[in-house]
Amino acid sequence: MFCLPYAGGGAAAYNGLLRELAGRTDLTVVPVQLPGRENRIAEPPAFTIGEIADEVAPATGRPYALYGHSMGARIAFEVARELRRRGLPGPALLYVAGAHPPDRRVPLATTVDLPDDSFVDQLIRRAGALPELRSVPELRELMMPVLRSDFAWIRNYTYVPEPPLDCPIVACTGLEDAEVGPAQALGWARHTTAGFHLRTLRGGHLFVKDDPAETAALIAADLSAVPAADPEPDEVHLWLGPHARHHAVLRRYDGRAAVGASHADGLTLVAAAHAPGVGVCLLRAADPVRDELSADERQQIEDAAEEDRPWLALRAVTAKRALLAACGGQADPASVSFPDLSDPGPWRAEGPGPGRWQVVHLPLHTARGEALAAVAVPHDRPRLRLDVPAERTG
Repeated sequence: MFCLPYAGGGAAAYNGLLRELAGRTDLTVVPVQLPGRENRIAEPPAFTIGEIADEVAPATGRPYALYGHSMGARIAFEVARELRRRGLPGPALLYVAGAHPPDRRVPLATTVDLPDDSFVDQLIRRAGALPELRSVPELRELMMPVLRSDFAWIRNYTYVPEPPLDCPIVACTGLEDAEVGPAQALGWARHTTAGFHLRTLRGGHLFVKDDPAETAALIAADLSAVPAADPEPDEVHLWLGPHARHHAVLRRYDGRAAVGASHADGLTLVAAAHAPGVGVCLLRAADPVRDELSADERQQIEDAAEEDRPWLALRAVTAKRALLAACGGQADPASVSFPDLSDPGPWRAEGPGPGRWQVVHLPLHTARGEALAAVAVPHDRPRLRLDVPAERTG
């Protein structure tokens, strides 16, 4: 498994993952060292996708995987496409962690134009960079050229449409990551035809460095092809696929987890959680939704830009229906409201009854266009595990 680093990172960022995987699998972890860092510190901190593909190409005659974290995810994606252009076998799995999908801009990349102090402050607050960058001049002098170069690469990256990859994509996000959440990571599903998986892991933006054990366990489980265990207390398992196949998923959790399901556009979304009371709602963007809105929600929508109004209404109604499903319908939809429909969430409702539930929204893509899912669970900050079979990916 070739590992591509995050901005400013070197091969040593994967030492913990290498240690955690040792003995669990026969996987060989190969951290790729980019120029300008660690044992290549004397080189200019610039790279090309072609150069990195050259390093991976000799190993494509046997099964291999690519893992990229943050900037490294975008690099790994482009390396996979470059190898395909060369007619070489693609990876068996592509792991993209803490990363916006390649067809979306990276908000943090705009900070590269800030003065050094402001740039460093943004990286520490938003991306988990070393706090010592503020106070240790020698470290800043060493790291700043690499960080500037890497973030310039991210900012200048231009996505060029090509056919989706034919390998499964596993997107991972940190529970404490304020830059890339599950809603953003779901966009990677558009870039594969071979199945998509979303995992929320404990930790912040750089969870693979700060606490690599959970990432190692995830990779080891993928390689062993062991079926997913029951949801942990703070976890929700989700499955999105053809309606005809959802009964098998329900049977998998029968008697071992609280389960909810919602249907739209020939699809079914199943949610399973450890604690009793889980609700789910799946709606197409074109579905009528205005009747269930409270007066305050209607006012919020009227105050919004016209092009945003249908989406805000959809967010409110999917959340209400998920909450009602979670609490067994023991609430009046009109009595439940959300103070800010534009808040990315997770949400808590205002009103009697369902206040103890938290709602997470998931933007999805179906054969007939955009859709939105809402999942209501009776605990804070749930970790998500979403699986989309190959025939529904994208």
